[in-house]
Amino acid sequence: MRLIASLAAMAAALMSAPLLAQAAEQTAPVTAPADQALTLAQLMSPRDLLIDMEVREYDKHFVPSLRSNPDLNSLEEEYPGLFDAMHKATRGLVAKGTGQTVDQLHQAMVALIQEQFSRSDVDELISFYRSPVGQKTVQQMAGAADAGQIYQEAVEDEDFKLTAEYIAEQNQLSAKRASRNFTPDEQAQMLLFMAKPSFTKLARAQPQIQKILAEKFNAPDPVFDQEVEQAMSSAIERHIAAFEEKSDGK
Repeated sequence: MRLIASLAAMAAALMSAPLLAQAAEQTAPVTAPADQALTLAQLMSPRDLLIDMEVREYDKHFVPSLRSNPDLNSLEEEYPGLFDAMHKATRGLVAKGTGQTVDQLHQAMVALIQEQFSRSDVDELISFYRSPVGQKTVQQMAGAADAGQIYQEAVEDEDFKLTAEYIAEQNQLSAKRASRNFTPDEQAQMLLFMAKPSFTKLARAQPQIQKILAEKFNAPDPVFDQEVEQAMSSAIERHIAAFEEKSDGK
């Protein structure tokens, strides 16, 4: 679940999903400078914002998703507070793992941007994402993200894999929620931005971006998994021991 929070932010350019269908033309690959490409990737998906969003969703959905599973919830009923102890023990690791994944995501985005965007495209996109309406777009998309369904499916299916199609669907839902918070003037600025060739290229690149997201989300990370497993195991052991000690003392 390390990259759940990243789903909405990378779709910040797409406040109007139907434009995707209109962006069918193909152009020859061009190259943008690496430093500018990295700046753009970081503006579209700010590291700190994605970490905060991931932790927010973890706080919101981790315990409820476990409680929804009857087999798992029997442990919570036997040892009340167990899920909260597991959550507390792993919260910091979620933030750490998200930061590492976002760094990898940015590097993958740099390669894509260099392949498909010119210097002028990147400059134009950077200008937008540095503008008040561009920054609000990213913030609103992040705020509109809801990973509840992903957590639920991950609990129900241990082999759960995130797909690019699922990301696209969630992006559209987040965009619809976020668009309600834009003033008429901000909506007008968005429409002007969408009329630019650089946005058309960005819209055309969305399937590739969504594929990158899915790959990074699903990529195995044995070190991270081991850290989480150890933290949870220790939290479970401590909680059960403390609970039984308290029960024996009555």
